[in-house]
Amino acid sequence: MPNRSRTKLNLIGLIKSRASSDPWMIVGLVVGALFAAATAAGIPQYGRSLEIVSMRAAVADVGPFNTNIHVTTSWVPLTEQDRLRSDQSVFSAVDSHLGELVTGSASYTKSRVHWWGPMGEPLRTDELASQSSFQYIEHLDDHVEYVTGRAPTDNTSEIDGETVIEVAIYHDRAVHLQIEIGDVINSQPVDRGTGNVRVRVTGTFVKARPDEVFWMGFGLAFLSPDIEGREQPLILFPTRNSMFTAVAGANAGLPATFDWFLFTDPVFLADMTFDELEIAFKNLTVELEDSLARPFVITEMIARIDSMKQRALFGSIPLLLMALLILACVGFYLTMAAGLLARRRISGYMMMQSRGFNVRQQLKIHAIEAAIVSVPAAAVAPLASFVVIGALGYLPAYRAITGGSAMPVELAASGWIWSFGASIGTAAVITAASSFWDRSTLAASRSSDARPVGAPWFQRYYVDAFLVGLSGILWWELGARGGVVVAERRGEFTPDLSLLAAPILIVVASSLVALRIFPVLTRVAAQVGARSNSVALGFGLASVSRRPFFHGWPMLAFALAISTGIVAGSVVSTLERSTNEQVLYSTGADIHVTTTGSTGQVSRERLARVRDLGPIDLASPALRTTSTVGTTSIGTRFTLFAIDPIDFQQVAWFRDDFSDSGTTITQLVDRLAVRITPEAIELPPNTTEISLWVRSEPVIPNHEIWIVVRDGIGDTHTITLGGFTEGWSLASAKFPRVIEPVEITSIQTFLRVGPDSAAPVEVRIDDLIATTDGGFKQMVLDFDSPGLWTGLPTAEGEDTGFTITAEPPNVSGIVEGDSGTGVGNISLGRGSNQGVRGIYRRAKDRPIPIIASEGFMNRTSVGLRRPFVIDVAGGLVPVEVIESINYFPTLDPARGPFAVADINAIIDFVELRGRKKVTPNELFASLHATDSPAADIVESVRKIFRLAYVESRAQRINDTFVDPVAVAGWRGMSVVATIVAAVVVLMAYTIFLAAYALRTKGESALILALGASRRDYWVSMIAELSPAIVTGTLVGLGTGFAVSSLMVGSMAHTGTGERLLPPFLLQTDWTLPLVTIGAIFTIFLIGVTNSVRSFHRIQIARMAREGFSATSI
Repeated sequence: MPNRSRTKLNLIGLIKSRASSDPWMIVGLVVGALFAAATAAGIPQYGRSLEIVSMRAAVADVGPFNTNIHVTTSWVPLTEQDRLRSDQSVFSAVDSHLGELVTGSASYTKSRVHWWGPMGEPLRTDELASQSSFQYIEHLDDHVEYVTGRAPTDNTSEIDGETVIEVAIYHDRAVHLQIEIGDVINSQPVDRGTGNVRVRVTGTFVKARPDEVFWMGFGLAFLSPDIEGREQPLILFPTRNSMFTAVAGANAGLPATFDWFLFTDPVFLADMTFDELEIAFKNLTVELEDSLARPFVITEMIARIDSMKQRALFGSIPLLLMALLILACVGFYLTMAAGLLARRRISGYMMMQSRGFNVRQQLKIHAIEAAIVSVPAAAVAPLASFVVIGALGYLPAYRAITGGSAMPVELAASGWIWSFGASIGTAAVITAASSFWDRSTLAASRSSDARPVGAPWFQRYYVDAFLVGLSGILWWELGARGGVVVAERRGEFTPDLSLLAAPILIVVASSLVALRIFPVLTRVAAQVGARSNSVALGFGLASVSRRPFFHGWPMLAFALAISTGIVAGSVVSTLERSTNEQVLYSTGADIHVTTTGSTGQVSRERLARVRDLGPIDLASPALRTTSTVGTTSIGTRFTLFAIDPIDFQQVAWFRDDFSDSGTTITQLVDRLAVRITPEAIELPPNTTEISLWVRSEPVIPNHEIWIVVRDGIGDTHTITLGGFTEGWSLASAKFPRVIEPVEITSIQTFLRVGPDSAAPVEVRIDDLIATTDGGFKQMVLDFDSPGLWTGLPTAEGEDTGFTITAEPPNVSGIVEGDSGTGVGNISLGRGSNQGVRGIYRRAKDRPIPIIASEGFMNRTSVGLRRPFVIDVAGGLVPVEVIESINYFPTLDPARGPFAVADINAIIDFVELRGRKKVTPNELFASLHATDSPAADIVESVRKIFRLAYVESRAQRINDTFVDPVAVAGWRGMSVVATIVAAVVVLMAYTIFLAAYALRTKGESALILALGASRRDYWVSMIAELSPAIVTGTLVGLGTGFAVSSLMVGSMAHTGTGERLLPPFLLQTDWTLPLVTIGAIFTIFLIGVTNSVRSFHRIQIARMAREGFSATSI
């Protein structure tokens, strides 16, 4: 026992002695261990802080009404016994699962609908008749003010032998239905068709405080609901006793609607975790389903929880990445510091071996020393991270979510669990690095100082090659999976931590590859230096080539730190930019209106009303429809997006990389505009009749001739001139009154046949004449020249021709001087477009230009500038692709091919066929700079359209997969990660410079003895130390960009896990990397300057007596 105590005492004394001989190195290890433990402890603490901020923001955003809970069922019988049983079920479940979260409640009970009418009059039961319901609201009298009369009581009376109960009515509804105080009303359940409730109106009321939480923001939905299709309903408010006696008796056997509104404490709610709230709601719903009939639990927070969990998941990935990078930097620093410290203690190891210590005993000492360093750091680390996280709230990056106050943070057991978990890893790293020199001897140490350093063990055993292969596999796996987030069977998403470690592995593997190449580069540099005229330069480069792996320590440190800075600066700024661009792309403009149905489209009137709104700067209509390529229904289906090329480019957001040619949206859509149009052929004012000479060869029964005109507001009208007869005939028709001026757009024939079964016909036309209201006849067209007429496309393609032939002598005599030289000859083939064939006018002999997606080009195999036909809303339109693009605002290429065209050109051509009206179904608008809230602007636009979905770019910001909390978290964590990485690399380089000074002390004395000047020493040191800095910087930049691109691509998802649209562009905020690089070069210059200042202080004589050796290190 005495010997044992003495051994313990000697062991403790040995550890104390070793620590006192290298106090600053021990302090450096403690600081590194503290960094590692604090980072690990900060992961759950920081995540919980962001969760608290998110919950508080969600509670504030949802508002005081929607944070409350609504429980409803419409299948409980209207009896007092069932009410009591239902109340007990609800409040028992609430007490069990929500507890202190619920601070109050209000219950509503509503009967089924009744027929009603004044006493003495028959009940109206027609389909337009007003209906009534009885509604009991708990504590109603405490929240209303009676305008007339008084509140109802439990008192009853009798009229004609029937009990009369007292009720109240909402004042405005009483006025609307002309009900006064004292009126007696009969009410009969609709579902039963029998029974009667007789009531007397004792008072009318209004809300005392309309905005109080009691009303749950429902407005008048419970007091005087508005309905369409019949007269407004009457809601009668009895007392509870009357509700569950007289009303319940008349509704015997019928269920009622029971509602419970549970008022929650927003402060308590904001402090709950996502999981606690989700579990509470889930358990509440499960228990209610077991005790109530078909209950529904309604609260905005349920949907918000799912959204916040998804956002928290995708928002936490960059934070975990930053934490892993910090841990990688700290782990490298501890390895480097412990390894250099162990090398300094080689002489001590020799002494212990001479006294009988074996390697196992030395390993035990290393483990104890590592525990002494790691355990206290782990105990303090959660407190340190608690203070740091709280202080982060004062940083500008967090001001948007903390208001300039401290970040909310909690101390929990999980912090110490993570901290001590990190301490185990820290102790293992220190122990392993310290044990590396246990088998070394003093002779081997001196030999390593005098000779070139051999390859390290991880190169001898190809560990670096293994890591490179593993990182390549993980890189491929990330690309194949599309991200570090994986979907579980239940549809939820979870991060794959093994793939999340891929960036760290890639950085380490790249650095080790660079370390394998570094000796080759230094040897080449040494050869160049040897041939230079500078002895100092050659000596410095020769020194680094002789000890490349010693200088590999700082090179790896620089690579890790700069990679961290690049990732921090790239991932955050890229995801933030991508978030904004996702909104810009999906909305297309500040305001985007999507209409549904035929009654809510973007008509001229609605477009004009939108443009008249004050905040609207520019409004541009658009048409989005499904079209097909070719003349049959089996052609390739695609989305046709028709826009106004001039206006759309002013309201939409576009990125140059959306097109392979890199053109701007102005250059792209300007080419869509069909600016050259034929001169209009207008009818004279006040035209009452039009006529046309026609002839058909052969004559086909039921074959009609049409003329299509466009009026002054752009609407088309089809004028039917009748059928064909043998020989030449004058076809005429009355002309309707339309808005002038009126122009001729096309001349067509109609035959009710299939798309490719029409009979080929030669139709000749001549002398289109208009008759005005004064009986004056005027020549409009004489068809003596082609006049830009061309055939309409049909199911057979371009099979309609138009030529001018000689005019026969008998086609004249209607208008003086109408004798011409030619007649129009229309050659009609077998094809038609829903029975329509004919001619129209166009100024250019080219189809309508369109821009098509790459998917469109691949599926259809159409080429650029090659005309083809598409089917738009039943009309065949000739088009040609003038440019291919990858992306266009609001269009998702993953959902199918798409094409973009000029809306006016498309609509005008489709309406050429006549009897077809095409109206834009979308609207894009830009806004002036205004103080009006986005919600108000959206509501103003929504009032103009009956059926429409109106989205605001400003409001859509909250719908993306990130929110201000996540962005602020990324920014703050990136700053912290960069600072920590910079501090760690500075500590590592400081230790390296100290070790370097001791290791090269003999060489410094030697070159001083040889007469080297201060300038020579400057050059020599810079030449020896700069290769590691330059190489580490380049490796850090390269791996940083590669990892950033990989990680952003794997994290670029929406809240539902879908890929972001448009794809991200890697963007780097150079502030953080430059801070790291600047800190590295600063400590480098400081170290070199300090070494040069110490150069001439070397006591050569003393060192000569002691011997030039670096073994003391």
